This record gives sequence, C-alpha cells and structure tokens, in this order.
Amino acid sequence: MVALAAGFGLLAGIDPRIALAAALGLAFVAVMISDLAAGLVVFTVVAFLDFLPFGGAAVTLSKVAGVLLVLSWLAVLATKQEKASDFFSDHPMASYLLLLFLGWSCASILWAEDPQAGIGAVYRYGLNILLFLVVYTAIPSAREAVWVVGAFLFGAFVSASYGIAFPAPPETPDDISRLGGVGVGANEVAALLVAALALAGAFAAGWRRSPLLRLASLVVLATCTLGVLLSFSRGGLIALAVALVAAVVLGGRWRPAAVGFLVVVSLAAVSYITFFAPPEARERVTEVEGGTGRTDIWKVGLRMVEASPTNGIGAGNFATTSVHYLLEPGALQRDEFIVDEPKVAHNIYLEVLAELGVVGLVLFLGILGFSLAAGVKAARAFERVGDRRMELLARSISVALIALLAADFFVSDQFSKQLWLLLALGPTLLRIAETEERAAVA
Repeated sequence: MVALAAGFGLLAGIDPRIALAAALGLAFVAVMISDLAAGLVVFTVVAFLDFLPFGGAAVTLSKVAGVLLVLSWLAVLATKQEKASDFFSDHPMASYLLLLFLGWSCASILWAEDPQAGIGAVYRYGLNILLFLVVYTAIPSAREAVWVVGAFLFGAFVSASYGIAFPAPPETPDDISRLGGVGVGANEVAALLVAALALAGAFAAGWRRSPLLRLASLVVLATCTLGVLLSFSRGGLIALAVALVAAVVLGGRWRPAAVGFLVVVSLAAVSYITFFAPPEARERVTEVEGGTGRTDIWKVGLRMVEASPTNGIGAGNFATTSVHYLLEPGALQRDEFIVDEPKVAHNIYLEVLAELGVVGLVLFLGILGFSLAAGVKAARAFERVGDRRMELLARSISVALIALLAADFFVSDQFSKQLWLLLALGPTLLRIAETEERAAVA
C-alpha cells in the first residue's frame, strides 16, 4: 500500500489525470477480483464501451475486464468453501455442445487458407464460451440477475445516447449520417438496442413499486427506441418487429400489455419514418436495392457452402477466402466488398455455415436452442412459484435473445459479448427458478 501510494503521488506530480485513471483502475481491479457478481456487473457495462471513443480496440478495456473476470472466476472455483454452480454437472449435454463446437472450430484451422485468422476466431470463441460459464457461476440468485440486466440496460443507454449525440459520418458521399459507434456499424448497435428494449420493458412493467427504477426504465426504453429509429437499419427495424411479436407470443399474463406496446411502438416507428425522417433516410429503409452489397456477399457465401458443405472453409476465413469464389456464374454488382475491402458475411448463420460447414452450424444452433428453451422453462418455473418479477424478467430475456438472433440475420455478430451474455442468462435463470421451486416444496 505504501508503494502504491508513493506511485500515485509521483503520477499526480507528472499528470493528475494519469493518477486519477490509475486510481480508478486499481479500484476496478479490486472489484473484479474480490466479488465475482460485482465483477460481472462491471464487465457488462464495460463491454458496451467498445462503442465509445475511449473504449475501442486501441484501449481494449473490455478485454482487460474480461481477463480480470476470468481470473476472479477461477479464484472462486479454487477457494469457495461451498460448491459453486457447475454448468458441466447441471447441463452435461449442453456442455458437450459447447466443447464440440469449440473443438470443431479448432479442427477447422487444419484446412483453413489462413490459419492465423482461424486461431484468432477460435480464441474469440473460447473467450465467449468462458463468459458463458462465468455468468452461470457469478449469478447465484435473483438479485444478482437483476443487477446484471440493469448493467446491460445502462450500457445500452450510454451507447444509444452517444450514438444520438454523435451520429456516425456517412460511409459514402451518397449515404446518410446514422446512429453508430466507433468502429461499429449502425446495424450492430441497433441490434443491441432492440434487445435492451425488451429488457427495459420488463423493468417498467414489473417494478411498479419502485418509481425511480420504473422512470429510469422508461427513459432507457424511449432512448433505445429513438436509437433504433435513427440507425435507419433495416435489420434493426426487422428485429424490432420480431421482438414485438415475440413479446406477444411469450408474454403470458402480460400479453395484453405486450399487444398495447406493439401498437404504440409500431405507430411511432411508422409515423417517424413517414413524416419526420429525412427523404434519404426514408429511401434507405424502404428501398432495398441489393442491401448495399450484402446480397452479393451472401451469393459468394453460398458458393463457399456449395464448395465445402460439410466442414466449411475454416473458422475466421470468410473474408480471406471469398475472393476465390468471385469468378463463377452469377452477376455481382458490388465486387469491391470481395476484392478491395473484403467483408464478413453480414449474416451470422451463413458465416458459421460457410466457415464451419453443416457440422459447425448444427452445433451452433444447438447452443442457441438450448439457451432459448432454458429461458422459457425458467419463466414457467417462476410462474409456478408465483415470482412475478423474475417470471417477467425470464420472458423478457427470451424476447431479447430472439430479437438479437433475428438482427443477426443481417450482421456477423457471433463473437458479440452481449449475445453470449444473453445466451448464458437462460440456463442461469432456470437454475435459480428450480432452486426457488425446491425451497417452496420444502
């Protein structure tokens, strides 16, 4: 402590701002290491900082937070007196799915054109699977689950506010200024904001006895809705429509409120795009025109699938290998996204299928299906024990995940930390619900 104090004193003499940043960093490390649940809350917020100028790839704050979170998780597993929640014991079949998917991704490096890109993709898959396991251990009860979802909403609110205040500049002279983040497209931001909408709706409807929390939820709800509209993302708007329909289908006792919310948001979206949006933005939403090159990328991706349907071209190799599938029958309008600036598939399912083949896609879809089914089962279990708030939260997480997966039809977001966080929350809430059921019976 004396050495640290002396170091901070020297830093303050050089530059007070550096000393302040170091002090905050030390506090951040202490929180991450000392309390796994608190560390997960901090990480959830920090993960959204990738959309801000001070949280991009140059700083890698989210990567540092992820490393600290994993260290905290390992410390809990090694030192905790009572048995920590063990995903492998509770869900052995799903554990095999995760391990097989990671193992198949590793194996694909053997036939990948660019093994270095494959190693990078496997590394990112491994980190996300670790996050899945960390979330399951870090949330022992309903209180921690609420805090993590609240952190997700706070991060989404900050990202939406920044995107609204500082819209991303047009990518081309003919394009328009859209909501986005630093190094992140408007489609990715819109997808996360739609997921946050579903979660904010749960807080607004389920925490009526907490006026301050309900007001904050309504503010987040309005901000994220505005952010989705200002993104002018066709994928984001489709995901919003899917989320509204899913909320009605999975709404349970809140279905009438979900129907009302669907009508209000739909009218607001149509009214804004019709009467208030700039003509260029309106044309972008209503006129497809090949999806600004996306459909050409999809054609090339389908050619990859036809060439290697079973094992794919190798993890992380879509952009590298796409140029080899350009000179084949079938016209392409935007070949610059294949030759000059190689792009990813802009479709999470097509990219997994092209890179890992049918085997990889089946394993990936199995993970998605397991998490969705767990979330729905958790909602039913909470309903049986009469825990209305957690039932609503479980339903909203399922809706948020469905919305994000619908948006991912237009973006390659398989490495998204927010996606894997939502995937982990389904089985985590199921474990909490089953614990409450056993306690009620006892």
